Amino acid sequence: MRGFLRVVAAAAFLAAGTSAVRAQGEFPLKYVLAEGNDPLNWEMSRSTHTQPPGIKALPQGLSDKVRYFEVSVGGKPLWAVLDTASPTKLYVDLARTGDLSSVAPLIVKASGDWCCYGPIDIPTGSGEGAPTVKVLFVSTKFAERPGYSVAPGFETYDYSLGIRAAGYMAGDVKLDGQTYRIAVLDKNVDGRYECAFGKEGVSQPWWLADAIAIDSDQDGKFTGAGEIMPLPKTVCVKGKYYRVEVAPDGSSIKFEKHEPKMGTLDMGTAASLTLMSDTAMYDLSGADGKWQVPEGRYTSRFLSITKTDAEGKVWTLSGHDMGPLAKFEVRGGETASIQIGPPLALKVDASGPQSSAVVVVGTSGGAAVSIAGPPSGDNVVLNLALVGKAGERYSVAPRKGTEQSPPPKVKVFDASGKILAEGNSEFG
Repeated sequence: MRGFLRVVAAAAFLAAGTSAVRAQGEFPLKYVLAEGNDPLNWEMSRSTHTQPPGIKALPQGLSDKVRYFEVSVGGKPLWAVLDTASPTKLYVDLARTGDLSSVAPLIVKASGDWCCYGPIDIPTGSGEGAPTVKVLFVSTKFAERPGYSVAPGFETYDYSLGIRAAGYMAGDVKLDGQTYRIAVLDKNVDGRYECAFGKEGVSQPWWLADAIAIDSDQDGKFTGAGEIMPLPKTVCVKGKYYRVEVAPDGSSIKFEKHEPKMGTLDMGTAASLTLMSDTAMYDLSGADGKWQVPEGRYTSRFLSITKTDAEGKVWTLSGHDMGPLAKFEVRGGETASIQIGPPLALKVDASGPQSSAVVVVGTSGGAAVSIAGPPSGDNVVLNLALVGKAGERYSVAPRKGTEQSPPPKVKVFDASGKILAEGNSEFG
């Protein structure tokens, strides 16, 4: 097997007795207030544009530049009003009554095109013993961020409001004689630290599931997907597996040694992908698309395939819409075969108002699709993708070596064949 495999994390869902288990110990964790540039702080970001119907009374003295939001803390809605006139002010309905008439604004700390408010303590419920979470609110104006624009008719959605836990639980653990920095993150902001994996795989959406960070390279930093992952049932550190259990309040973490059963994943072509699972989280890359992985239920976060042309140039296609790779299972001692890649077909999806039929043709692929055309003043959004033989979808933006291919050209026809519009599509 010629593939390269790098274990970055793991999570197991195996019955007791399948392997020898040796206790590694229980380690205390303490609360750490995150700094603005802390990678774990940004990992906990959430946002919404929803306009809540439950606001009964507004704060006093608002300008005419107001945006309304609904966020969730402890699984319960919380209304917020953002006055975007300078200086920006944020009013939060902490009592959850819908009456903000006497609510004082939160203090703002500006950071570039981001504005931070808090931290502030918020109860997750009204019952006895309901935990309180320390939360930061973060607002930004999309129109002021590079690469973002606001479509006509959507001006009231030009701001976003996010919430994130203001800190995390962290400490040092000792595994097989080596010391590692550990942190656990309450990403869904409910005051509890819970495994991200259930019987059907990772919680959805996975990026809001509680998480763990392991400084596996011992460089004193938590960096990216290789060290930050949804909170698993097992982690893999330097090739060794450990079952992991976090106290519900995040005050401690326990490790036990574990050895999962292994199976084979066969993709049938050179590929690179990132997988999450109840038994593992992997970065995989290989010329034959075949790897040994722990048994379990898997979800793919990222996929790319490569092909070399007659000039020796390597072409790369990548995507995040995985089709059958969105959820699959690998069994111990067996091969899970999911054949991906060419032949590829150009797929056009359209969304917009219902009206007369038009036809869209991607000139590079010869693909056509009938869609609902726009009446005057409205928009139709066209999404183009290349679809592989397993149903996985790739961006229509292949790279030739390090060079980005230009966007595909598009023509729009009416029912008689008359060209209504033509031009290039836009990436993103």
